[in-house]
Amino acid sequence: MSVDANRTARLLPLVGSSRFVAAAVHSFTPSFRLTIPTAERTHLPYRTMILALLAAGAWIRFWGLGSVGLHGDEETMAMAVRGILREGVPILPSGMLYPRGITQLYLMSLSVWMFGESEWALRLPSAVCGIVLIAIAHFVGKRFLRPEWNVAFVAAIAFLPALVVYSQTARMYIFLVTCIAATMALVFAWERTGAVRWLIGAVAVLILGMDMQVLAVAAVLLFLIPGLLHSDARRLLQGIAAIAMAVLAFIVIDRLVESQYPVPPPEFTASLPQPTSQGASVSPNVALEAAALLYGYGALLAYVCWQVVRTVDPLVRWPVAVLLLAGLTLQLALFYHLAALSYVAGAALVLRNASPSTSRWLTVFGAGVVLLTGAHVILVASQADTIVRLVGALVGQPSVWPYVRAAQLSVAAGVVCGSCLVWGIYRLARNRDVPDYWLLALLAVWAPVFALGLFAWNVPPRYTAVALLPMLVCAFATLQGVSDALISRAGATAHKSYIRAIVAIPAAICIVNPIEAAATIRAGYGVYPDHKGTAEFLLTQYLREDDIVIAEDVLQQTYYLGKVDYWLIGPDVARRFVMSRNGEVVDFYTGTPVIVSEAMLDLVLLNNADRRVFLLLSGERQEQGRRSMRGPELHAAVTSSRFETMYVGRDGLSKVLRAVPKAVAHTSATGQRSGYGAVDESSPASTQPYLSHGPRSADGTTTPE
Repeated sequence: MSVDANRTARLLPLVGSSRFVAAAVHSFTPSFRLTIPTAERTHLPYRTMILALLAAGAWIRFWGLGSVGLHGDEETMAMAVRGILREGVPILPSGMLYPRGITQLYLMSLSVWMFGESEWALRLPSAVCGIVLIAIAHFVGKRFLRPEWNVAFVAAIAFLPALVVYSQTARMYIFLVTCIAATMALVFAWERTGAVRWLIGAVAVLILGMDMQVLAVAAVLLFLIPGLLHSDARRLLQGIAAIAMAVLAFIVIDRLVESQYPVPPPEFTASLPQPTSQGASVSPNVALEAAALLYGYGALLAYVCWQVVRTVDPLVRWPVAVLLLAGLTLQLALFYHLAALSYVAGAALVLRNASPSTSRWLTVFGAGVVLLTGAHVILVASQADTIVRLVGALVGQPSVWPYVRAAQLSVAAGVVCGSCLVWGIYRLARNRDVPDYWLLALLAVWAPVFALGLFAWNVPPRYTAVALLPMLVCAFATLQGVSDALISRAGATAHKSYIRAIVAIPAAICIVNPIEAAATIRAGYGVYPDHKGTAEFLLTQYLREDDIVIAEDVLQQTYYLGKVDYWLIGPDVARRFVMSRNGEVVDFYTGTPVIVSEAMLDLVLLNNADRRVFLLLSGERQEQGRRSMRGPELHAAVTSSRFETMYVGRDGLSKVLRAVPKAVAHTSATGQRSGYGAVDESSPASTQPYLSHGPRSADGTTTPE
């Protein structure tokens, strides 16, 4: 029996035993080439290099660990830690139970209990986890890489800027990556031994990863890899059962997490302007005649598509027809992302089952698709003011931005991994086998990132960290395969291991990007915002009970100051992070009343004209000068003559401003404004919408009025 026939026979218990099903499975099932390295004795130099990388990674992660103040969402974790140490549970200042990363929160609490409260102690569990990741990476890489390349892979894990940053941040993303790495190591142990205990361990570790960050669920397809690679029906069923268990755990964890978040008050959100649209916001207005021409041309392409379908093996005609016609329909509807995927899958299946006349019709169909694309570009370009908006309008949903964000974690690795996916599709279309790491790239890199695009138009790179370790493994395995082919073609068989090592070193350097690594390692306030510095300066101003403190970075300043009076934030952001309490709208993390418009800001200045009013500007999220967070109205207000600068943080961006008394008096004199949160001088301060202020006590807190 041939290898392919044997593969088909081993999959038949899942799908039945008919000849038709057997042929269909044979047509769809790719042939995988296993790249498991032959067992090599790990000599002393290899073990020494791994230990040296472990030590170097530890040194980098502890270097400057507490040298900058808390930033990003670290303060949320820190305030939850205070709740644990005070009450035993992660309660935030607003009274909300913080439900994310519970395991990490208790590890951070243990660290603070042992070493005292400091930035260093809060980040210590992340640093230790980052070191553990380096050790686990050694076992993950051994599945695909020979010792020389595995050393390069471990070096990339030790020095990659993104992983260094995660390891020095009191957030859950380094725990997410480490849990994914441990899951991969356990899945590969299950593949090697067949022992179900390794699979059970992998499921348990992935569930722990979901406790850290629910996005870990995107890695569930790892459980399919052993069964698919070895055409083992039993292991494939076990992998499917593991996926079901992990998804069930995700549903429970996600429901528990979401149940702790308050619902923003609808009357408040209704009073705000409509949020700024993201994504493909261009909907071309096409004349009736042009639309008729486009759809008529689409009908012509559908005829060509049917001619392509008629030339392929009868067993796969219906799948080919569905894929190509679905791609054409999606293209006409301006969903080019999905259309491209459908076209690629259909074309690959066509070429795997082609007849002599297939290529002619497929070429005509491809040319027709290109012409249709050109027509769409011409129609949309006249209404899209930038290339980004043009591409967004054509791409549609799901978004392609998550691909870019994943590649930003390591540009070189992203390019190599993407090239591997394209190359593998080409080989499948030519009826050739593909290496096993191509399946890893498909299921553990492309699939999770694609899924992210279904839920969000644009995401921070850290959200794609679930695919980071598989992307790095795939990149190094691809480069190893390319170098092996080149060495073999060159006939350089002597000293092959030395040549491999020489090639692996520049590969690791390119993937790490030493320029970015040098800028990241102990970057200080050249990279991180100086929330701590602005808080420390404000405390030197001998705050009185009746002073008013307004902050953009409400989480950070609540942590460092104990309390702020108002959160200054644009309406697009505020609508997602507020709740109603005692008749006012407050941030649901800290319980701070919000200011979302120039009119609301002027109301605070008007009602506190005889008090000192301080405004703390944030050095974070400085895209377009932080306009995306403030909105244009508040940005104009905080940069106006209402305020004077008292202090600029060490980052050059964080600032402490003070309201200018004359400007406050001018606002009081001129004061009527229209719009949401408008000033009404005829009403007392206590009745103004969403705003209140309690007197500040001697310890920096407030007392009830």
